Amino acid sequence: MPRFLFLFIFLPTFFSVFSQKNLPPAIILAKNAAEPEQRAAKILQFYLKKITAADVPILSGSRTPNDRAPIFLGKNDLLEKWGIQVPLVMPADAFLIKSGAGSAVIFGGGEMGTEYGVYTFLEKLGCRKFTPRDSFIPEIKDFRLPEILQKLEIPAFPYRELHYQNAFDESWARWHKLKTNPKKEEEWGLFVHTFEKLCPPAEYFAEHPEFFSWNGKQRSAGQLCLSNDTVRQIVIENLGKKILENPRAKYWSVSQNDNFDFCHCPRCAASDKKHGSPAGTLLEFVNAVAAAFPEKIISTLAYQYTREAPVGIRPAANVSVCLCSIECNRGLPLADDPTSAGFVRDVENWSKLTENLMIWDYVVQFRDYLSPFPNWHTLQPNLQFFQKNYAKMVFEQGSGRSRSEFSDMRAYILAKLMWNPSANMDSILTDFGRGFYGKRLQPIIWDYIDSLTVRLLETDKTLQIYGTPLVPAKSWMTEKDVNAYFSIFERGVMLVTDDSTREAEQLSEAMLPMVHTLLEQFKIRDWGYPQRDPARSGKFRYEYLPAHHNMVNGWPELCQKFGYETMNENNYTPEKYAEDMQKYFAEGRVWHSFLLVPDGQQILRQDWPTVGSQTKTEVTGQKISVSLENPPSKIYENGNPEILLDSRRGTTDYRWNWLGFQGNDLVATVRQPDSLKNENLPEVSFVSVQFLQDQASWVFFPEKVILEISEDGQKFQKIREERIQIVPDGEKKVRRITAKFSSTKKIRAVRLTAVNQKTCPSWHTCNGNPCWIFVDEIVVD
Repeated sequence: MPRFLFLFIFLPTFFSVFSQKNLPPAIILAKNAAEPEQRAAKILQFYLKKITAADVPILSGSRTPNDRAPIFLGKNDLLEKWGIQVPLVMPADAFLIKSGAGSAVIFGGGEMGTEYGVYTFLEKLGCRKFTPRDSFIPEIKDFRLPEILQKLEIPAFPYRELHYQNAFDESWARWHKLKTNPKKEEEWGLFVHTFEKLCPPAEYFAEHPEFFSWNGKQRSAGQLCLSNDTVRQIVIENLGKKILENPRAKYWSVSQNDNFDFCHCPRCAASDKKHGSPAGTLLEFVNAVAAAFPEKIISTLAYQYTREAPVGIRPAANVSVCLCSIECNRGLPLADDPTSAGFVRDVENWSKLTENLMIWDYVVQFRDYLSPFPNWHTLQPNLQFFQKNYAKMVFEQGSGRSRSEFSDMRAYILAKLMWNPSANMDSILTDFGRGFYGKRLQPIIWDYIDSLTVRLLETDKTLQIYGTPLVPAKSWMTEKDVNAYFSIFERGVMLVTDDSTREAEQLSEAMLPMVHTLLEQFKIRDWGYPQRDPARSGKFRYEYLPAHHNMVNGWPELCQKFGYETMNENNYTPEKYAEDMQKYFAEGRVWHSFLLVPDGQQILRQDWPTVGSQTKTEVTGQKISVSLENPPSKIYENGNPEILLDSRRGTTDYRWNWLGFQGNDLVATVRQPDSLKNENLPEVSFVSVQFLQDQASWVFFPEKVILEISEDGQKFQKIREERIQIVPDGEKKVRRITAKFSSTKKIRAVRLTAVNQKTCPSWHTCNGNPCWIFVDEIVVD
């Protein structure tokens, strides 16, 4: 039995001595109290003065006041006199707390333990810090110490970091017993993805490409060659210089860059094979670096290609392994999800190799911070799984300094669970809900969250961290579902009569993700309608109602009101989103006249609105065929070539409405049916197609695009050829290639060819790897 547990035997004797006093308590410190105890005493004094509206003294020495209930903080000789044995050693951050019968004691370990005990004591009094902006301090006229049974609290994870906006507030983070940002900056000299800092390509690649990855065809600056002895010495030397600049820092990351371009040279490949994973080669390298700095903790990543635990090698005693769950599904708890079985295996295997396991977990929708993301039911079981497998450090990555869907509530819940994964989740939720949202609004918010979660589990059970409201549009976010979710909020609107009240603002913010969903799903729902185009006789174009435009125009102001400055991890602003949506309204829907029979029948649609004097009509026609010489990837839009003619243009997200070709050229032919007589062929004067660039994701414009037309479907005439210079460019872009004729021609077929450059260029971090071209919407008019 640990020595400090004997303290429990003596506590009841001590607490029976004092009788409860009506005066506010006094805080008792040892005569030579350490700075952490003095700081904790000042914090407790501040809040007790607010609670009691009376003076609360801090006393030090060997005597207690006769007229006030004492609250002992930290070690104190008086405790020994009253028969209390305090532990010689208390785990860092842990604390012991006992209150009642007219006195209290709070005793903690390390620099923060006593302060953490003070925060728990204050919460027992009814204090809350829901967000940095929303706190509650009760007023208690007849103050009495709360009854708290003797309790020892030891954190489940010695290191707890929460990457959410609220956690960057020092006082909020300390209250919730988290690693604070200033403390992290003191403790971490380098933090993840550090190869490029320890052996910079700008300094070494030109003269020594052998220091860097061999991808089977050429050297790449994406990663280091870890079997190169000179590289190891360079990293040790440069890390040593950085340690001299910041000697106080305890943790130093020596870890792979954020890409897949690891070295396949013969020595590295042999090492990978020997250890059953590239993680073995990485560990050999990192262990050698760690040996040069035995007084520091050298952190490295088990991430993507190094996630699988190796065989035949263990991390050194001063090496910490950070295992990342980036690929995992958030729709089910990890231990219950068949698709996460590989990650579960890796956690279990790494925990057998090291006592210094860190988990980097992801709890937000990174591609779209405002997308509904019902992962609530996974937060507690996942943390319990990490605790079960002896993780010592946990980093929960949310939306950083940006706000995101229910980020205040997620941050609060995660902070409580990171301290104690076995805490009562219902109690935490109820406490936050009633305190933050109030008794009237809480049931509305809970019904909405429950409905999202139930629909997810009924239909899909898959929730990835890189998605948008378009991804679940055919499962738990159908048009019917979206309407049902809004109907829940309508109940809340009926309760809130004054738009200026706190409840009204909280309800509006809670609805923001569904408003965003509505906007995003303009891209896939038939909420636009065709109208005759006055600029083109006999042609049609898609229109949206003024109310639709007003929703988009009002989006930036709505986001600004609630502090949403960015919408994803790439700092995509609400203003840019509104600009892109208006562009989509203007260009995103295409009216395909080439797909229609010449005498297209006009049908009245009563559900289409009338704009001005224009007629409500729909033109129906016979669909033409589209064929591909090379098969597209089935990962995107199931590889369905009809996506090229679905009347919806893709945006800058390659996951939606684009056809992808990795390493292959695109050759697509659009053809009128053979049954259509030559004299009935449509007259054509315009052809266009668009391509996407997202170089960070290996998506490049094609090197060359050729547009051709054919009157008989056999012989083709080139009408446009365009070469595109591929240069480094970090922006996501759409490029449209068009050809216009001076006179119309009757056309049976159109063919387009896009030449893929096949591999990422030499200047790219993943050079030599097969790259992508993404194509969408062939328009013939």
